Amino acid sequence: MVKLSQSMKNLSKFDIIKYQLSKLQSEIDSFDTQEKNIPELIDKANLLRQNELLKKIIEKKSSLNDVYTSYIYILEQLLIKSDSSKPKTRTNLKKSTKPKTRTNLKKQKKLKNKKRVLIKRSTRRNS
Repeated sequence: MVKLSQSMKNLSKFDIIKYQLSKLQSEIDSFDTQEKNIPELIDKANLLRQNELLKKIIEKKSSLNDVYTSYIYILEQLLIKSDSSKPKTRTNLKKSTKPKTRTNLKKQKKLKNKKRVLIKRSTRRNS
């Protein structure tokens, strides 16, 4: 009796596995890979490659733009330093005696903070 029940279990497992195999085979057969046109697949593969290339180009251009922004900031700072190191003449004095208002101070602070952020971004991308 014990042998009979084990053989029944084995048969039921065998039937389950057989069913799973036939189901998987029918799913594989339903894909119809031979009916697809090969040039169409080649075109899609080429589009995917081109898309990847364009993504890399966009990333590089973005990095280049950030580095140029930092470069411009550094050049501006050098110009400002060279202007301040010149002896003050009447024209320089007139420019520097501009009254400092709260709005002017706030604008200057915002510009400094923006420039700091740009430099931090460029140093992160370079490393």
